[in-house]
Amino acid sequence: MEDPASAFTAHTSVQAFSVSPPVFLTRHFPPPGSSDTSRPPAPVFLATGAIVFDRSLPNTDFPPGSAGAGAGAGAGAQHEASTPNPNPNPNPDSPRPKSKTPRVLLVQRAAHDSMPLRWETPGGGCDDDDTSILHSCARELFEESGLRATTVGPLVRGMGGQFFQTRRGKLVCKFYFVASVPEERVAEVTVDPKEHAGYVWATEEEVRQKKVHGEGGMDLEFTTQAQWEVILTAFKLWHA
Repeated sequence: MEDPASAFTAHTSVQAFSVSPPVFLTRHFPPPGSSDTSRPPAPVFLATGAIVFDRSLPNTDFPPGSAGAGAGAGAGAQHEASTPNPNPNPNPDSPRPKSKTPRVLLVQRAAHDSMPLRWETPGGGCDDDDTSILHSCARELFEESGLRATTVGPLVRGMGGQFFQTRRGKLVCKFYFVASVPEERVAEVTVDPKEHAGYVWATEEEVRQKKVHGEGGMDLEFTTQAQWEVILTAFKLWHA
């Protein structure tokens, strides 16, 4: 499937994810039914999450063991561009961030969805025909926010991924990547009301307090504790 996201560069630390989801599963997980206990069990699905800040990270050369240290090394990969999202912004009142304090993009799940009106980062499941897991991340970001990644990576939290089970008991492994977008485009977020009720740009302190300040204020109830923690981990990249 052709990636609907714009051209992006893969950060050099995430070369291991520049393969299709099926290939990644084969390389990094034992086959179904395997007795190999030296590796994590094979998930049924792979998923990605995009950590998007309103400005580029000041440093992308992260030491091993840091929040942004991924696996593997090599030349970054260029990916094809496509048509930008033509839909108007359905939430024009959401302010463009102007503070020097970095902010992260959060989207609010639709009222009719599971975990209604809770907050998360853009993301979703990888498709088997995605060119790579990095393409999956860029595609989901584009579909859920209308923003086109210019860089995907570094990886947040290392190679292990985040394991969880769906409501039907299917094991999922989710990887979070920092996805950079043009700073002049951060006010152009477009959410699909079928999937999300709105969006907000939040500072580290607001995420930590689970409350966006400003006129009226707004509580941030996250989808899971793990989602909240991985966002705070990503903010550590600003202190690396």
